[in-house]
Amino acid sequence: MTVTTHQKPLNTFLRRVSALDARLAEGLSKLLPDWWDDSLNNSASISQQVILGLAKFANLDLTTVINPTAQLRFNESVRRYKHAANKSVEELQAATAVVDGMAKIAASVAKKPYQGLPSARDIRESILSQGKPWVDFLSLLEFSWSAGIPVLYMTDIPARKKMDAVAIKVSERPVIALTKKHKHASGVLFGLAHELGHIACGHLENNSLLIDEKINEDDVDNPQEIEANAYAIELLNGRPDAAFHSKGWITAEVLASEALRIGRHNKVDPGHVALNYAKTMSRTHSGNFFPVCGKALNLLYPRLDWMEQAAGTFLEYVDEEKVSEDKFEMLCRMNNIEV
Repeated sequence: MTVTTHQKPLNTFLRRVSALDARLAEGLSKLLPDWWDDSLNNSASISQQVILGLAKFANLDLTTVINPTAQLRFNESVRRYKHAANKSVEELQAATAVVDGMAKIAASVAKKPYQGLPSARDIRESILSQGKPWVDFLSLLEFSWSAGIPVLYMTDIPARKKMDAVAIKVSERPVIALTKKHKHASGVLFGLAHELGHIACGHLENNSLLIDEKINEDDVDNPQEIEANAYAIELLNGRPDAAFHSKGWITAEVLASEALRIGRHNKVDPGHVALNYAKTMSRTHSGNFFPVCGKALNLLYPRLDWMEQAAGTFLEYVDEEKVSEDKFEMLCRMNNIEV
């Protein structure tokens, strides 16, 4: 007697994805709709609906998805890699595909129209004129959304390798995705300002994607990176150059106190001052100054509620009715936002 074993469609699909990127397959398995249970895997039509939804999320070429004998591949998006860093283009394909898919949803739900970006100085003055002591991450995040630029914070992208940040232009609307995890908001502040610099300086074409594999404030080789860095530095510091340093080693308590003093005097985010100090000192002196910087940041920011506040900004500036419930739910999950 011959026993025929029927493969469950979703399981088969996830195995095919795993051959492409195991981390992506693992991530997709955690993004199933709330109404899904494994008994539905026996229904070809329902499984196909879920598979196509996951495939669209991962930006997979649907012609390869529906052909069980074809090797899966990602959609050919218009993309542009700014410079070769320590991750190859192939290694970033899965992360790029996911970010691109989420950016398209974010562009659809954004309430505010995009009408261009002013100069770094104008953005800085606009934020400070609202009574803010300096340009910090949350105030710059609010400005970005109000200017029609969705900002996504996706640190758990289901991909084997990922980048630091991405700027994407969906039709005529820019979208920024920050993917580097940091305990404190100051740690992602420069990245946001840097991506705004790329947008303001005209580095993005319509329907193009620009990847920062690793943001380097000291990049002197790539003209676009130099421009974006200069824009970010002026936006955060009010001047085109800024390097904070000391004659030698200092304690975390002293660094926190001095960063706050300098921040108040110059209207600069104290966490940015501390991080800039660590970068400058590690470059000009022997030793690693980032551990003392990390301790100083813990003293400056004992409350870690900035991600909840960022989620509130996200929800304020989106209209979930503009996309399907499944798409909006997926966008929120990828940004660790509960709705």
